[in-house]
This record gives sequence, C-alpha cells and structure tokens, in this order.
Amino acid sequence: MQPQPLEEPTLSHLADKKRIVLEVLVVLGVMLLVKDVADRFNTIGAGSIAMWCGIFVAAYFMNKQGVSWKDRGLTLPSGSMNWVKALGLALLTVVAVLLLMALVVPLVSALLGAHVPESSTDRFEFFLGQPLVFVAYMLVVIWIGAAVGEELLMRGFLLNSLIELFGDHKKGISAAVALHALIFGMLHISQGVPGIIGTAGVAVIFAVVYLLNGKKLFPLIIAHGLVNSISITAYYLSDGKIT
Repeated sequence: MQPQPLEEPTLSHLADKKRIVLEVLVVLGVMLLVKDVADRFNTIGAGSIAMWCGIFVAAYFMNKQGVSWKDRGLTLPSGSMNWVKALGLALLTVVAVLLLMALVVPLVSALLGAHVPESSTDRFEFFLGQPLVFVAYMLVVIWIGAAVGEELLMRGFLLNSLIELFGDHKKGISAAVALHALIFGMLHISQGVPGIIGTAGVAVIFAVVYLLNGKKLFPLIIAHGLVNSISITAYYLSDGKIT
C-alpha cells in the first residue's frame, strides 16, 4: 500500500481554518453593520435585531457544513428528571452570575477606577411607566432577542467555531472560551469597562456550563433570560434608579 502524501490533509486543514475565520468575521461584521444602522434610526432592540441577523448568516454557514442548531445543543430536555436537572442547572448559573455581578465586577471596577456610563441605560427609558410596553420588551427583546439569540450565536455558533479553529483539546478549548468571552464583552462596550468585564465573565461562566453539560443550550437560555429579567425588572420598578 502506498503511503498517503502529507500535503493534502495539511492543505485541507489550513483551508478549514481559513473558512472558520472567514465565517466568524462575516457573522460578526454583519452584526456590527446591522447594529450601527439600527442605532442610527434609534431602533428599539437594535442589538437583538443585529444578533438575529448574525444568526441567520451563521445558520447558512452551518448548513453548508451539514450542522444544525440541534447539533449545537438546541433541544428541550426529555423526561421529568432531565427537566429538573436543566432548570436546577439554570438556577445555579443565575446564582453564579449574580455573585459575579455583585462581588467581582464592582471590586475590579473600583480597582480600575471604572464606572458604567449613565448613558448606557438611556435606551430603556421609553418603557418606564408603560407596563404593557415593558412586558412586550421583556418577551421580545429580553427573552427572544437576548436569551435565545445570544446563546445560539455566542455559544452555539461562535464558541463551537473557535473550538474547531483552535482544536478540541484543553489548550484549544481554553483559548476558544477566552476569545469568545472577549468578543462578547466587547460587544457590550457601550456599558463601559464594568460592562465589558461583567459580560466577559458571564460568557466564561456560560461557556463552562455549556461544555460541562454536554453542550446543551436550554439551561443557558433559561439562565440568560432570568438574569436579564431580574436586572431589567429592577430598573423598571425603581423607575430607572437601579441600573
């Protein structure tokens, strides 16, 4: 039997790496472009709209590779015990995120002398004193736009793409988690340094839960929605005083 040449798999490997980098850049570029255009028109939920545009592009790339969202963990738990496990894991994730936001982020921000810009919450003022508008925003933007959308794109697409890029081993996974957290943090740059630190930390927590739990998105979607719901409800009930 003739030995196989080494050049072909090497070239194929490099081609895959280039494809992944290009796909990630295109998806992020589409998101940023849509977000910029939506912001120029003062569109409500501009970030969620941009996120879902990125999801559609990501789905196109995944489909070309024969990968579905189900393959990336978008499934419901099966059986009562799995539901209990998923919801329990979601609640533990919420606790971890709240501890991060209450203890770690303020400490690091104080050490850096960083503060959240007051303008970062201006986009929420439109629903203050408007309960029906608030509920609609909670459902469409917080749960569908952020909870479902960000988990699909950030964990389902981006994290998996980076693991494929860096390698499915300890060092590669660590690099993928770190870079995906940095990207997620920088997408919240309007919240200042504390916002970047907080969201990057949340991305690390969610990535660890995702990977240790067999890459299942459902617990993260629930946790993400609950965390955002808690913060936005506190803002609403305090008439914008709690941010």
